[in-house]
Amino acid sequence: MKLFVNNLTQVDLSYFDAQRGLLGESWQTDVVLTGKLNDESMICDFSIVKKQIKKWLDEHIDHMLAIPVNHPNAHFTDMTQGRVSFQFDHDDGSRFRCDAPAQAICALPMESITPQTAASWVESQILDLLPAELEAVSIRFTPENIEGAQYQYSHGLKKHAGNCQRIAHGHRSTIKIYSDGQQDSELENQWAQRWHDIYLGTEDDLLGIIEEHGHHYHHFGYVSQQGFFELTINSQQVYMLNCDTTVESLSAHIAQTLAEENPGKHIEVHAFEGIGKGAISEKIFLKDVGA
Repeated sequence: MKLFVNNLTQVDLSYFDAQRGLLGESWQTDVVLTGKLNDESMICDFSIVKKQIKKWLDEHIDHMLAIPVNHPNAHFTDMTQGRVSFQFDHDDGSRFRCDAPAQAICALPMESITPQTAASWVESQILDLLPAELEAVSIRFTPENIEGAQYQYSHGLKKHAGNCQRIAHGHRSTIKIYSDGQQDSELENQWAQRWHDIYLGTEDDLLGIIEEHGHHYHHFGYVSQQGFFELTINSQQVYMLNCDTTVESLSAHIAQTLAEENPGKHIEVHAFEGIGKGAISEKIFLKDVGA
């Protein structure tokens, strides 16, 4: 007998891909539980098990940087005082590095990360934590089916009291842009291209620009409630902002930028943060105001 729950929760994270680098991602989480009926004609108390699984996901993968520690180019170091370091050396001589509190890094024992491999790892970790009468648990991570424009971004919010303060977590999101009340797919696709596999950096968090062996990197760092975070990432994968990277600020930035690029047009931006949530901003730029 099996029990299932679709869309138990949403997992927002970043993971490292050997080819594309740092990627923001959002996965819908579906769960199937297998077991025998008990005296109450139930497999288990479903409400309790759902809370246990969600709590585990929140603590072990959600809003974290997932890294493929078995990749030959990956270097993962467990440092002292609850800190870890991850560096990936690309074949072209460039590198990526993140030093952070251990609670912000999810070290996966695999060479590459996909929704399927990550889900299999979760299954292996949680079965023994669930009620003994359960015979098996199946986890499925599914990216949102987005038909229109989309982007994958990573960021960190040092002022946030929760796990959003981690310097490398992210989202996979759609975007809706309206020009004079009509949805504008051209503007949507243009913006999605700007934020293709992007890290959204804040000017206040930029420690400097590094040049090494012909490669340029943005070096970020900040102290938040969970500790000191540091990130070194190829400059080509960075988009800088002079504001915090909350979804409210992102939608306002997109609206302002597009309004300035399209004077006289009323721009309305629906910027999503992962699946099913986001912020709306409106802007019109009158080029001749004050003339």
